[in-house]
Amino acid sequence: MSNSSKRRDFIRSAVKAGGMAGMAAMALSVPARAQGGKVERTPAGARVGNLVFTSGLTGVIKDAPNNSGGTIEEQTRNILEKHKANLAAAGTSLDNVLKVTVFMADIRNDKPGMNKVYAEYFTNARPSRSAVGVDFPDDQTRIEIEMIAWVP
Repeated sequence: MSNSSKRRDFIRSAVKAGGMAGMAAMALSVPARAQGGKVERTPAGARVGNLVFTSGLTGVIKDAPNNSGGTIEEQTRNILEKHKANLAAAGTSLDNVLKVTVFMADIRNDKPGMNKVYAEYFTNARPSRSAVGVDFPDDQTRIEIEMIAWVP
């Protein structure tokens, strides 16, 4: 097994343990050459060593009926497609996502619809995830998603 495979397995195990174990594993995964604070900007967000920290993305559908911004399913799919493309441009994929943070305007009612679409994109080992209810500055935005991904 290669060093990168061992490191990836270690990180996935730690992330499954949750909480601080996952954060410690991510810190350990950053190579020594990146510890000097070098941050590279990528289409996905910021890259430090072999970790990519994405910007939070929203998925408002501009042409949605009644200026609604689209359903939670449409917005979630739109966001995950954007993240998929941005991560590919940064040299990784959704398969290598370690942590996802989801911000939702109506978490109680929208979480089941978001979960349905989310499960279509994360079919294997699902990353650790937090979901938080928030107030967005507009009525159309229902969801925002940010990620931390490993670059093999």
